[in-house]
Amino acid sequence: MGGIMVLLLLIITLHVNLGHDDANMTMRCTDKEREALLAFKQGLIMDEHSQVIFSSWGTEAAKQDCCRWEGVSCDNQTGHVVQLDLRGNYYLQGTMISPKLIELKHLKYLNLSRIDFGGSQVPYFIGSLTNLRYLDLSWCSLGGKFPIQVGNLTNLQHLDLGYIDFSGNVENLDWLPRLSSLTYLDLSDNNLSNVFYWPEAVNKLPKLTTLRLQNCSLPSPPVRSTLSNINSSKSLSSIDLSLNRLSTSSIFLWMSNYSTSLVDLYLFFNQLEGAEPHSFSTLCSLQSLDLSGNNLSGQFSRFVPTCAQNSLESLWLHGNQLSGRIPESIGQMSKLEHLNLGMNALEGVISDSHFSKLSKLSYLDLSSNSLVLNFQSN
Repeated sequence: MGGIMVLLLLIITLHVNLGHDDANMTMRCTDKEREALLAFKQGLIMDEHSQVIFSSWGTEAAKQDCCRWEGVSCDNQTGHVVQLDLRGNYYLQGTMISPKLIELKHLKYLNLSRIDFGGSQVPYFIGSLTNLRYLDLSWCSLGGKFPIQVGNLTNLQHLDLGYIDFSGNVENLDWLPRLSSLTYLDLSDNNLSNVFYWPEAVNKLPKLTTLRLQNCSLPSPPVRSTLSNINSSKSLSSIDLSLNRLSTSSIFLWMSNYSTSLVDLYLFFNQLEGAEPHSFSTLCSLQSLDLSGNNLSGQFSRFVPTCAQNSLESLWLHGNQLSGRIPESIGQMSKLEHLNLGMNALEGVISDSHFSKLSKLSYLDLSSNSLVLNFQSN
């Protein structure tokens, strides 16, 4: 009899505990965080596409746990919302980003890229989400002034505010050095025309690996700014400064700070002229180099680091004024996949030896030059 009682007590205990676990699983997020997310949803325009995306969001009993909602992730221990990821939902439109998102105090990851907010003001409260490690509002059609409050997000590792319709210029980058943990920065399509000392701000990001400042009306920096590399990153591997107003050799001087780490360099469609003889000679780790659409002149070999011939995979130099012959040594670049030398003033004979080891080459453009092609039938 005593054994039966013990068994019954064990069954009751297990039932209570399992029921308690089930309750936790169906009601895990806090009321404030659930309400904040629902307020964010109210700032979106609900059509047939968005209704599908948000079909898991709601107030019904079966949908109370916001940790199970599409695009939402929570901490397994605390149940707090730590991630809101709605990127790439091209059909989503909104009228505003609800200020109630400030209730998500434990949020580490926020990605709303490509949601069309119709030019509504960038919320200044964004600078209060101080636990953020990742912030992406790119292509969001937000408006108003650039939110320098992001400088308060000192834990940020990834910041993408590219291609947003901010009004007016970005006055300065004084806030940027406070983001000392930053590894990825994209401010493309923002007006930085008055920020002459932008390299100084970049140089103060010791962990930065990727920099994208495309189409920012960037001016050429003063030489003093390019030499300010105290505490600068030694791991900057990808730089995209294309579609700007860079015109002097000071930009090459600045890049020499990163000669041991730089892998991808994009400077196409700037106003670069001439060439410093040793501008690229130290960039030995390059895999992709694009200098197209400038006014560079001189011998082709001046723009191809000899030490990088075994690493280059993509080389774009079209639309310049390069002259002279293409050296046969180009045939030793065994990793080269894309080569565009079109619209220059190159001359001479191109023969089999130029392609002796280019077995990976899939794209070739030599058009609008004065070249003679001389190949064997095979």
